[in-house]
This record gives sequence, structure tokens and C-alpha cells, in this order.
Amino acid sequence: MPGPRSRVRSDFALRLLLEKIIEYGLSDHTRNLVEDAQRHMGYRSPYRGGRTLTDLLRQAHAGARSEDDQDTAERLEDALSYATNVMLAPDLEIKYQLLGGARGQHANALTSFMSIFATFAADQVRTFLDEHPQATRDELMAYLDEMKRLVITDVAGAAGVFQVSRSINEQATWMTEVLLDRLHTDDSGVGVTPTAEASAEEIADVVLLRARRRALRKLDAVVLNRHSSERDLQRALEKNLWVFGGTQLADRLGPRRISRGIELDLTLLRPDGTVHVVELKRAAVPLLTHQRGRWVPTNKVHRAVAQAMNYLVVLDEDRTRLAEQGIDVRRASAAVIIGHPQFEEEASENEVDAALRVYNSHLSRVEVVTYKQVVNRADRVLRLVE
Repeated sequence: MPGPRSRVRSDFALRLLLEKIIEYGLSDHTRNLVEDAQRHMGYRSPYRGGRTLTDLLRQAHAGARSEDDQDTAERLEDALSYATNVMLAPDLEIKYQLLGGARGQHANALTSFMSIFATFAADQVRTFLDEHPQATRDELMAYLDEMKRLVITDVAGAAGVFQVSRSINEQATWMTEVLLDRLHTDDSGVGVTPTAEASAEEIADVVLLRARRRALRKLDAVVLNRHSSERDLQRALEKNLWVFGGTQLADRLGPRRISRGIELDLTLLRPDGTVHVVELKRAAVPLLTHQRGRWVPTNKVHRAVAQAMNYLVVLDEDRTRLAEQGIDVRRASAAVIIGHPQFEEEASENEVDAALRVYNSHLSRVEVVTYKQVVNRADRVLRLVE
């Protein structure tokens, strides 16, 4: 899959998004910064872009963050991601409904694509088996694997004739991401099925298991979406505190602004009142880099850990006041959830896990885990219960 293009994108979709950001509401200061970006773009096509546009968007984003306006900051982050070709056009159109019926149009396109491709694949399999009646399963799978590299383009000067091409456009890139990374089967029948003789308690347990299995799939979909922001991940996890079971034993959320000067992503309270801080970073970030022939955590991981450590220091200093509120921070701990092996360009999942094990062994009250590890732990818990 091709990497992002260096050209700054400035088009009607970005123009509509900036208008929506203003409509949603924001401070006068941040509004002036967004309007600066609008004035630079101009009010009709062709819109001006370039580094000036990205600088203006970054200034507006920084302004929203300085005012603790997380919603506006997330929207401006999406605008900047789109302008720099990190966020794909269909994702932007669907998330903000920039064009009438964008969500339905893209869903219909995916449905049609799946139907056509299923028909094409079935025909190819029939043809292959007719020509190779003694083919083994591995031979058939090898034949199907060849189809992954097919990209179809039209032949110049031959109307209605197509050929295999290596080129790929943004719509195809988006479809590939959705079909491979974000398309999840809603199998509500996963898990135990209650018998006719089951008690009300047993039936309730089965219903809860199925609900949690569906919730885990939805959480995994958010994690595997490379464009999910920290806020997207925070919302998904807030709805599923049960995934923090096991060693953390968290049963409810505490206040995010638990102490002056800090705002935590998630404040988990154990049954005994002690605090477990969760610092969330994006899933699509690099976790490892090479240093003298070994995999070591990147600066993004180090900075996240330092941030979590700072939170624990502030809580320690404020422990007397918090104790009066029934919150015990003397034994507080923290987890940094960051990255996913799928988004690592070179390191394998085993290498990620091994490097983080070594790294965590040198930490005291902070643990670094990936979103894959969080989902896997929750999945194991469900399998044990099932």
C-alpha cells in the first residue's frame, strides 16, 4: 500500500469540514485561527494549500488544546490529517457527513463490491477446479492468494477492455483498509447457548457474555482503525471497563480531574478505593526502534511513561486531600496503553511483546501494554467463562 503523498490536500471536503468545526462551536480565539486557514484556502476552487495551510491548522489545533477544548482539537486534528493525506477522504466524509448520505453511499459501494467480488471469486474457483480436478486445498489457496495482487485498469484505446495494473487510488486504498482491518462479522451466537432448562441467572450470564463479546469486537474495530484518535479510544474503553479486570480489578471510573493541574484519560477505582491511572495514546503509532541491534521502545513510549509517572507524583503530593474523599493514592499505579503490532512496519508481535516485557521489568508503578494485549486479555477472560 502506498505511503501518504507529500502534497498538501486542499479541497472542497476540507473547506466543508472547517465550516462544520465553526458550526459546532468554539472559542473566539480558536475561531479566528480557523478562519485564518479558511481565508488562506480561499472561497472557491482551486483552493490554496501548501505548508502555510498546515501551519495554520496546527496553530488552530494548538489553540484548542491550550483551552482544553478536546472536541475541537480532535476535529482540527482530523482536518490536519486529511490535509496531509493521512486520513482518507471516505473516512472524513463518513465521520462528519460532509456530503448528503455519505455514510450510506460508501456502505452501498462496499456491499456492491463484496457481492461482485464474491461472484468473481466463485467463478474463478469453479474454473480452477474444472481445469485441476485433483487440486489440493493448498493449491487452491495458493491460486486464490494470487488474486490479492490484482488491480484492474482500462486499456488505452480499447473501450470496455481492462488489464491488470499495479496502480491504486484512494477509494481502493480505503476499501482495502475497511475490508481487511475494519469489517467485522456480527456473530451474536458466539459463546454458550442456554438450554431450555436453564435458570434465569444462567440465561442472564449468557446474555452478558454475548453482549461483552459484541462489545469486544466493536472495541477491536476502533483499535484497528488507524485513524482512531485518543478520544475515540477513550470513549470505547469507557463503555467497557470490564476489560480492565484481572490484575487491575477496576470496577468503576473515578474523576478525570482528580487533582489540580492534571486531567487523566481514565481514572479507575479498585474495590478498595485505590487508584489505577490509565494513560491512552493512539494505536497507530510506532512502538519500537532499533538500537545497537536490539528492539527498544520509541520516544513516544518514553514520553507517555514519563507523563504517567508525573501523574503519580502529583497524586502522591495531593494524597492527604484525596484521602478525605475516600480515594487512596498511596498505592496508586498506572498503565500506558499505546500502539498495536499491526501498525509496526518491521517488528513482529512477538518482538513487540518481548521488548515491552524487558522495558516493563525496569519500571516500578507503571506498565506499558499494547491495545492488542488489552483485547487479548479480555478475550481470554471471556473464553474461560464460556
